[in-house]
Amino acid sequence: MPHTALHCPRCRSLHIDTKGFAKKAGSTIGTLAGAASGAASVMSGSELGGTLGLVIAGPPGATFGVIAGAILGGLFGGAAGCAVGAALGEVVDDNVLDNHKCLDCGYRFSKHRHHR
Repeated sequence: MPHTALHCPRCRSLHIDTKGFAKKAGSTIGTLAGAASGAASVMSGSELGGTLGLVIAGPPGATFGVIAGAILGGLFGGAAGCAVGAALGEVVDDNVLDNHKCLDCGYRFSKHRHHR
């Protein structure tokens, strides 16, 4: 499917600015929610990390494993939340918000509602 350049439905200009407000907000909110969810599951990640660390390197390994498990739980949760939030935000940008602005005539429009 050939890619067509986005143009203003009013003046047909190709000088279009895309804001992406919902995608940015969704990424931020998703990261925070995902990290919080990851932090809430720290207990299971820490427990697993501590057990593996103890088996591999003894008591010092258990301490390191607990810390590593907690950090990885928060990082993975934050990354997953960011991806989901960005995807949902992009859907809102494309279908709900007037996410695009013509830099020539100032007209604001949404790709799916106004672009042919």
